[in-house]
Amino acid sequence: MISNLMKINIETKYKITFMKRIILPLVCLFFLTSYTFSQDELGTLIQKVGKDYTQKYLEPLTTGLGTNLNSGFIGGYNASDYHKIPIWPHFYAGVKFCGVVMQDADKMFDLNFESNLNYGGVPVPVVWTVKNAPTIFGSTTPAIATGRTPYGDTTITLIGGLEDTKFVPLFIPQIGIGTILGTDVVFRTLPGINYGNYGTFKLFGAALRHNIGAYAKMPFDIAVQGGYQSFGIKDKYDNKFIDASSMFVNIQFSKTIAIVNLYAAAQYENYSVDVNYKYGNTNISYNQKGDNNFRGILGATLSLVLVKVNVDLNYGSKFAFTAGLGVGL
Repeated sequence: MISNLMKINIETKYKITFMKRIILPLVCLFFLTSYTFSQDELGTLIQKVGKDYTQKYLEPLTTGLGTNLNSGFIGGYNASDYHKIPIWPHFYAGVKFCGVVMQDADKMFDLNFESNLNYGGVPVPVVWTVKNAPTIFGSTTPAIATGRTPYGDTTITLIGGLEDTKFVPLFIPQIGIGTILGTDVVFRTLPGINYGNYGTFKLFGAALRHNIGAYAKMPFDIAVQGGYQSFGIKDKYDNKFIDASSMFVNIQFSKTIAIVNLYAAAQYENYSVDVNYKYGNTNISYNQKGDNNFRGILGATLSLVLVKVNVDLNYGSKFAFTAGLGVGL
């Protein structure tokens, strides 16, 4: 009888411990996740403000995405070994993690803009002023704009940032195939990935590289590469509100020492995004360019039999880095 009571006590304590350590955190995580996804997603959020406002609000996203998309094409897959045979098989399949570090200035902006307010059914023009308004990567607390009218000062509540961060990440699956007369091709895609409150991302890109070192022995390899990508973001109603494209060309220098390939590159690039959404009864459309045109790249790839690991640093208008993990030969 006593042993049975002790057994019941032990089981009860175990169940209570299990509830505290496992079930309770899971319940909290469920409610936290539900809260996160109950907030407005990006496609809905920007519909609350006009063109001038979203241009400033989305500017860091345009530059951050453009910088990420034009990263990660060099390291990991290096089909640059010298071979007398015109066709030499190379293959790579992996994922690239790209990250851009934004500055404090990218998290807020000041703006004066005009709109009409109705007073007794009469539209009255108002010039609004907003200070330290959060961009998409700024504070999630909505901005407050103040305006002066013939009837006195007034305020309106605008929108807050989607995520308070200085770091913009992106994961991209990537494959490489080559080489024919020193030429190889890289493909990457995101076939419609939901990225939380940002919306659903879709991407396709390709790059072509030609390496002089494939048919001439040199102290180090020299290659030229160019690529193009198309990218879009859809909201929860399957409406594409961001449609973008990017391109780049670079010259690469690399040297293999044992199982390590060291590489450097100079790259020219651009990124253009078309934004389309509805503000009230008005259809808003405009084009925006990324603030990234030139960058220098330094990195290394470690080859462990079939496993390829690479890391590189990117120096341009924004600092970025790439890490890659894949398999190849």
